[in-house]
Amino acid sequence: MDEHENKGEHEARYRHYEAMGEASIRAEVEASSPADAEMLAKRAWLYQKEEGRQDEQRRAMFASVTAANDAATEARDSSEAARRSAFWTMIAAIAATTGVLVNAAIALGWLDWLKRGTH
Repeated sequence: MDEHENKGEHEARYRHYEAMGEASIRAEVEASSPADAEMLAKRAWLYQKEEGRQDEQRRAMFASVTAANDAATEARDSSEAARRSAFWTMIAAIAATTGVLVNAAIALGWLDWLKRGTH
């Protein structure tokens, strides 16, 4: 029962600190003497606040790194797809150019010697 009451007092104290605000608590800690009974509780609360900020910064940095990594992976995949597309576009252009040249040669009669040689 005593632990529950202590936990309740602890939570009530921290709610009071939240209501006062971090700047106010920090000013009280700086102004109070080391003999103040509540000094340790105030320092612990300030420490938890700082830890919370640092945790949030770490989470944000991790999310940023993850997003950058995902973007780099997508860019690499897109680049590979573009290279494959360019290769097959080049092959299609060569095939089309060859077809145009062969049709032009037939139309101009340049390949009539092939017809005579095969008969």
